[in-house]
Amino acid sequence: MTQTTNTTLGDLISMFFNEFMEMYGDEELASVAAAAVINDLLAGTVEKKEDVIAA
Repeated sequence: MTQTTNTTLGDLISMFFNEFMEMYGDEELASVAAAAVINDLLAGTVEKKEDVIAA
């Protein structure tokens, strides 16, 4: 059975930030790392949608 969980963008940002805070111990570095990961995830989503539209 498949389980579905709804997660908001804010939840993801918070989760990534907290993980990077534990990893780096620096707020600024954690913030930049979280932003980079979220940007990469969003860019990947946009590229996939463009591929579907082009097909």
